[in-house]
Amino acid sequence: MSMGNMNTASSAAADVAKQDNQTRRPEAPVRLIRGGNEDIAIGENSLLEGSFETQGSIFVDGAAVNADLRASQLSIGASGRVEGQASVLRAEIAGVFDGTLECSGEVILRSSSRIAGEVKCAKLVTHRGAVIDAQIRVIADSDEAEEKSPQGAVIAQAARESAIRPWTRRRFKRAIPMMSGAALSLGLVGLGALIF
Repeated sequence: MSMGNMNTASSAAADVAKQDNQTRRPEAPVRLIRGGNEDIAIGENSLLEGSFETQGSIFVDGAAVNADLRASQLSIGASGRVEGQASVLRAEIAGVFDGTLECSGEVILRSSSRIAGEVKCAKLVTHRGAVIDAQIRVIADSDEAEEKSPQGAVIAQAARESAIRPWTRRRFKRAIPMMSGAALSLGLVGLGALIF
């Protein structure tokens, strides 16, 4: 085989490879977007104002002022700042939050976080160094469910007002020796009555 034939063969193979690549490109999607699962990111040098709602997460490394945020998760980075209100399932704060935060799940306050305003959540985790100047209300799921029904609200109020506390493990441990002693003495009295 001569050099001219080799060059022709290699250029023909390259043309076939190009055609294969061109026909394959349209078939492979570049990015798949699933509806209702999009995240919002506020960059470090950004300042945004207004309402933002997503089924995904909101990541704040810049600033959101006069904000009304609704998402499944709110993450405020160390350089991030949110002023306004937020309603989320979970929040992790390493920056500044000033406003009203309603979280149906867990709120994590990192050591660099500074919060002010009002926080209502189911669980609160604070790291040493977090600065908190807020009214915090931790609400258990069972308490909230009881208070939603009229009968539950009456029962919850009565339980708060009365000094009756539920039985605890410590109370059971204290009561067992007394009950076993009482049962033993009653058994001895009964045995004595049978004998005499």
